[in-house]
Amino acid sequence: MNEQELELLYTRQLGEELILQTRQKINRFIEIYPHEFDLENLFPVNDTGLMREKLAELYQEICKDYNDNGVDFNHAWNWTFIWRQQLTYKSLASNYGLEQMINSTHSRAKKSVKQIYLEGLDQYMQWFPWSWFSNMQFIGAGGFSAVYGAHMRPPYDTQPLQVALKVIDEKILNEMSNDGNLEDHMQQLPLGDLDLKTITGTILRLAVNLADLHKAELCHRNVHPKNIMCTDSDYFLVDYRFSTPSKESSSVTAITKAVYGRLPYIAPEVRRGVYTEKSDIYSLGVIIWQLVSKVIFPSPDVLLDAGQQNDNAYRIEPVPGLPDWYQRLYVSCLEPKPENRPSALQLCQVLQSIHNQLAYTVPLCREVTEYIVARRAEVADHVRTYSKIKGIVSASTTRLFTLTNLPTTEPFVLLPFTHTKFDTSNWQQLSISIDQFLLLNNDAPATHITPGDIFASLEAANLLV
Repeated sequence: MNEQELELLYTRQLGEELILQTRQKINRFIEIYPHEFDLENLFPVNDTGLMREKLAELYQEICKDYNDNGVDFNHAWNWTFIWRQQLTYKSLASNYGLEQMINSTHSRAKKSVKQIYLEGLDQYMQWFPWSWFSNMQFIGAGGFSAVYGAHMRPPYDTQPLQVALKVIDEKILNEMSNDGNLEDHMQQLPLGDLDLKTITGTILRLAVNLADLHKAELCHRNVHPKNIMCTDSDYFLVDYRFSTPSKESSSVTAITKAVYGRLPYIAPEVRRGVYTEKSDIYSLGVIIWQLVSKVIFPSPDVLLDAGQQNDNAYRIEPVPGLPDWYQRLYVSCLEPKPENRPSALQLCQVLQSIHNQLAYTVPLCREVTEYIVARRAEVADHVRTYSKIKGIVSASTTRLFTLTNLPTTEPFVLLPFTHTKFDTSNWQQLSISIDQFLLLNNDAPATHITPGDIFASLEAANLLV
């Protein structure tokens, strides 16, 4: 190891030690002023007053720790982000005990909080006291929830955040737990939901989720199938730990020179330090493609050691047997330049029109199911080969990437881009002929792939979970 590598190793270890010290100091502050976080039932109140002054002193102390050690201090990553981490349900239970966390909860919420921990949802959930919210305005209501716009003022942030609040029915937690996340659903049922009516309904719900978030001028920054919780009638985008105001998303990315995310859902412009609402749309575009390809992407380790683009397990290509409008949908969301992608609101408008025109059921054809089987077998084979050579392949999850070491997946997106701005008027003129689509992809009994045929093929390829 040369001198430069030793210096980098030392700097990394020093940075990790400073982050650990910051976590410990934040925890001590919460314990002294628990009422500021609605956690006075978790431990005794030691409030000595002057909370705001003491918080400012803590901030200056942490800045000084970084400066004294010659490490650059970043407000977003070394202050705000660590506060958010320490106030997750998972961190609170880890620091103060699971039973204590449940017992300290309001009696009406205990059952829900217990369910959050039982089903492993605590990693997605942050603790935000009601006292932080103000200026609530009713936006709308659905079958399970009411949505409000509000301002949130965490004591550790000088600027209030504009947020969308979804107040959900207690019943929804059980349904979310039973159905899991979207990736689990695709993994366990590789040939489930092979119906365009169902698929477009799913996409529409996700687009509405993003439209609500973007209307509140926030970027999610970590959209992928594991962050989409399923119920038998609805879909919810979760895990807002990395969300930032839209107007600050690019500056936070550029200043920190890092991004938390998951490949290949990270948009290409992020490598240049640019993150906008259209970057969330790119992530959604990958999911729209996955809903018909059923490809589950392996660990980035496999990507980094993969072959050429035409046989790479990460490649995104046209799925045969789909109607033209569906391909146009995911291609437009994955356009290389963010300004050419649709907004979440435009997606909602287009999808609602399409969904209304589709028949009650529109099953996908033989070509699609054959493609699914082939791609799932290919990915499984690629992972097995990689595992034999490199060892155990870790799961594909959200990771911290610096912008300089963020792998590009652009060469593996093999789609017929138009390189033109999304225009809703082109979609308004679109005539969806379902009868013609089914006629061209005739699934007569003599040639139709039955569920038994598919599952036999998957079992033979060791793809069933």
